Amino acid sequence: MLLINKQKIKQWGRSLGASLCFTLAVMTSVSAQAISLPGLQQQLSNQPIVRGDFEQSRKMEMFNQPLTSQGKFLLAEKQGLLWQQTTPFPVSLILTKDKLSQQFADQPAQVVSASENPMVFYFSHVFLSLFKGDTSQLTDQFDMVLTDNTKTTAKESQWQLVLTPKSAPLNAILKTITINGQDYINHLTLTEIRGDITDITFSNQRTVPAELTSEEQRAFQF
Repeated sequence: MLLINKQKIKQWGRSLGASLCFTLAVMTSVSAQAISLPGLQQQLSNQPIVRGDFEQSRKMEMFNQPLTSQGKFLLAEKQGLLWQQTTPFPVSLILTKDKLSQQFADQPAQVVSASENPMVFYFSHVFLSLFKGDTSQLTDQFDMVLTDNTKTTAKESQWQLVLTPKSAPLNAILKTITINGQDYINHLTLTEIRGDITDITFSNQRTVPAELTSEEQRAFQF
C-alpha cells in the first residue's frame, strides 16, 4: 500500500476531484462496429446509466511514485457522477450539475457549489457535453481525431479518440485527452501541460439495472 502523509492525502484528494471532472462525460457504452466521429458522439448519449469499476494511476511531479487507487463508479445522465474509491483509503465523490461533495472515510463531507468554484464546473460541463453528444461545444473547444481500428470481428473492434484543446482555459492545463474503447470506453489518459499524467482503466461496465437504487438516489441528494 502506498504510504503518504495527511498533507499529501489532501493534495491527492484535490487532484482526484479535478481528474473526475475531466472524466465525468466519457464512461458510457459505444457501438462495437466501425464508427465515425459523429456516430461515436451519437452513441455516447444513448445509455442513461452506467456502472463499473475503475483503476487510476496519476503521475505527479510532487510525488516520487505514481498515486494509484481503485474503486467503483456510477454515471447517471440526469443526476451526475458517483465515484467511490475503496483503496488505498475510502473516498466518496459526488458530482452533480451544480454541486460537488467529497468525503474522506468517516469525515464530514465537503460540499462546493458552482458559484463558489466556477472553474471546476466549467470543466465538468465541457466534458458533460461529450457524454450528451453536444458536438457544437466540443468542436469549439477541441480538435478531435478518431482512429477506427476495426478488426475482422466486431468483438475485436476498437477505436481511439484524441482531443486537443484549442484555447484557454483548457489549453493552459490540458495537452491532450486520449480515450480508447471497444464496446465500452476502457481507458482514458489525461496529459497535462505541466507533465502530470492520469491513466484510468474502466472495467465491468454495465447498463443494468437501468434505474437508480434507493441508496443511489439518496447519494445524489445533498
